[in-house]
Amino acid sequence: MYRFLCVLLSAGLLISLSLIAEPSFAIIQSPREYERIICAAPSVTEMVFSLGLGDRVVGVSHFTVYPPAAQDKKSIGGLINPSKERIIALNPDLVLTQGKHERLAELCRTQNIKFVSVKIEEIKDIHKAILELGILLNAQKKAQRLSQKIKKDLSALTAKIQNIPPKKVFLCLSHTPGDLTGLMTTGQGTFLHEIIEMSGGINIFSDIKERYPRVSKESLIMRHPDIIIEVYAKGLNLNQQEMLLKDWDRLSILPAVGNSRIHFLTEDYLLIPGVRVNLILKKFIQTLHPEVELEND
Repeated sequence: MYRFLCVLLSAGLLISLSLIAEPSFAIIQSPREYERIICAAPSVTEMVFSLGLGDRVVGVSHFTVYPPAAQDKKSIGGLINPSKERIIALNPDLVLTQGKHERLAELCRTQNIKFVSVKIEEIKDIHKAILELGILLNAQKKAQRLSQKIKKDLSALTAKIQNIPPKKVFLCLSHTPGDLTGLMTTGQGTFLHEIIEMSGGINIFSDIKERYPRVSKESLIMRHPDIIIEVYAKGLNLNQQEMLLKDWDRLSILPAVGNSRIHFLTEDYLLIPGVRVNLILKKFIQTLHPEVELEND
């Protein structure tokens, strides 16, 4: 469970549930040429590289896998436990992260390093973060083009399922094999909730105001989802899948279980609210509506 929470934290999720304070947008002043950038969250790493500035990145956080070139950069540790020594050794002039990280912010203050935090919870925040980084890094035109492309891709995908009846979806973000208690899902105010709705689904826990609530088996039975989606961005082998499926067999009353509509998604981008959000939406559409034809990437 701890390992899974670390994955979510490093992907930029559950920030409000962690030791990290509530995120807020930094005030971005006039642009300058930052030459040694540390990206302390995968989401901002992907944005900086997508703006064509990957050559200026000297350090990234754990769980950074995209783009491939980012994996060659030095690791500074995880989002909640970055290494002070590694950061100082890299001699950065700018540290970027997602969410307001007090320890990291304090380190940057004491070392006279520019610190910028962007808020990314909903899809609109992805666009705002891209545009803010564009201003900060003097890449406004590239940022505008990137934001527009993402909007265009999302619109093209949602157009594919406009006339398809929605399906009731349970998105499971934490499931310990052998145990169906304390399952984690997503409520309103998250990009994952939006992805469910945009892909032609109905989030069965959309009435819960908490962004990442724990839910009970009883509440699942009451809401009887048509489809269950479990996300494992770090991968899942066949034995693990079989164990998880056996757990769900105990809830055969659920339409999703009775109709064998339990899906395990393992793509690395699924929990990262960033420039690959169109791939997340596409994967959800393919999962909910396999009959819909989508173009290959």
